Amino acid sequence: MRELIGSLFAGNEDYDLYLGVIETVEGIIREFPEDAWKRKMIGDPALEKQVQATVYGAGLMGLGVDEQYNGMGGGLLGQILVTDMLAQAGLTSFASVLTSFCRAPLLNHGTPAQIEQYVVPSISGEKAFCILATEPDAGTNTFNISTRAVKRGDKWVLNGQKTYITKAAESDYGFLIARTDMEAAGALSVFVLDMKSPGIEMQPMNISIFGEDRQYTVFFDDVEMPEDALVGEEGAGGKYMFAGLNAERLIISAMAVGTADLALRETVKYVNERTLFGGRPTGAYQAVQHPLAQARADTEAARLLLYHGTKLFDEGRDAGLYSNMAKLQSANAATDACDAAIQSHGGSGMDEDTGMLALWRTARVLKIAPINNEMILNYIAQHGMGLPRSY
Repeated sequence: MRELIGSLFAGNEDYDLYLGVIETVEGIIREFPEDAWKRKMIGDPALEKQVQATVYGAGLMGLGVDEQYNGMGGGLLGQILVTDMLAQAGLTSFASVLTSFCRAPLLNHGTPAQIEQYVVPSISGEKAFCILATEPDAGTNTFNISTRAVKRGDKWVLNGQKTYITKAAESDYGFLIARTDMEAAGALSVFVLDMKSPGIEMQPMNISIFGEDRQYTVFFDDVEMPEDALVGEEGAGGKYMFAGLNAERLIISAMAVGTADLALRETVKYVNERTLFGGRPTGAYQAVQHPLAQARADTEAARLLLYHGTKLFDEGRDAGLYSNMAKLQSANAATDACDAAIQSHGGSGMDEDTGMLALWRTARVLKIAPINNEMILNYIAQHGMGLPRSY
């Protein structure tokens, strides 16, 4: 990582901070045994809490938050580095990734009081967020949601439902997207919702992806939110949402390429030790080597897209095209890497105890969420190639 950061960011004013981040994450990784990733990915609540406590204790969740709010600064790149490196060790906390997503609109559009109330406690891990966006009848088309927040006196009253909500039951706050005007097509607003509010019901879904991280369908029945739960201007939620999408895609890309690295590293170790047919290791055969080599090349290409997109983002330039291409390529590369890893392990690749299936589930879902690759291709075709809008 030092070579990559040195080649792309040596002249950056935060370069020394980035080197410090790399050193800190390397120290965190050394605190855990080499096989900790298997226990965490398969589902070990105690280990998950230990990893989170270590990351928060090192102050890494302060990256991207201005120093006036007790953060470390460092823009998006600091968060990308942490996510990438922890994913390489199988120690990424999806709770931390979600919280990073949700804080961005608050930091950009929230009041100082909202930042103090919601963002500052997230730096130490005292509070965590989930994202309340997807609905059963809307899917990818967020503008088609029906969950509504109506102003009554000095309260907002919320009704509707959300689905595929990761860590809903474990989160303190939800970053909520809701309609405040049912007549206007684009009248979306964003709120911070206390997830312990009366009127919220959660039903766990039968989905297992990120170890202990469960998904829920969440129902709202006359849930009251205070007036200052609204973030920014009423009706501007669509604009805020799209402004944060590039950062979201880049962080997900970091998770993907790190996961691909882990799958390839563990597989190379296995095929160098596994011997068949006269004592030659299985890794000596081209049929085993080539899919792994292709996955390595694809992963490194995706990582270059990721860090170039991050550089554009932190410099305030248009990062839309590279953010989307990075998400597409990294999700594909990670899925292919994990598939090759399972194939190279043979039957043991299907054994949950090897951890390969857990890695594959993590990589595969990133082709679907938080935005599916088909919509990413639509964006690239329209905004990167000048083709007509296709949907």
